[in-house]
Amino acid sequence: MKKLVLSSQEQNGFTLVEALVVVALISILAALAIPSFSATIANQRVNSAAQDLQILLHFARAEGVYKRTQSTVAATGQTWQAKVGTQVLREAALSDAVSVEPGSSGGVVFDVTGQARPASGGGTSYMVSVSGANASRVQCLTVTGAGLVRMRSAATKEACS
Repeated sequence: MKKLVLSSQEQNGFTLVEALVVVALISILAALAIPSFSATIANQRVNSAAQDLQILLHFARAEGVYKRTQSTVAATGQTWQAKVGTQVLREAALSDAVSVEPGSSGGVVFDVTGQARPASGGGTSYMVSVSGANASRVQCLTVTGAGLVRMRSAATKEACS
């Protein structure tokens, strides 16, 4: 009985067919994963924008109480500003990939005790809705009359209320 022994030159590397099969499998798996990644990325952008707004609102409230003066958070397009009087203390420039719908024009005003009210008057709370094109979630920010800033997540089909 003869033993078949391969030399070291015959055992090295992959064949072209094996390499093409591996590349094809990776391509198929990537094509299946891309749609879920785009939704995940869109949801992350929405979350990030909502967190930026939440931080800005907390900052404006704290600065108003600390400086014993009225502070305001208002939007100009995708740029939100925290102000004391006419002085801009901090800005949050949101990505164009998200859309932000403020509950009322004029933003929200925090008084010296930290209580809040919509700048346009009327109502005791202020609401902002942050959404994205491919996102499956909407982030709802609410500023209560007591000045508490709350964020909750809702499905895209639900409205912030």
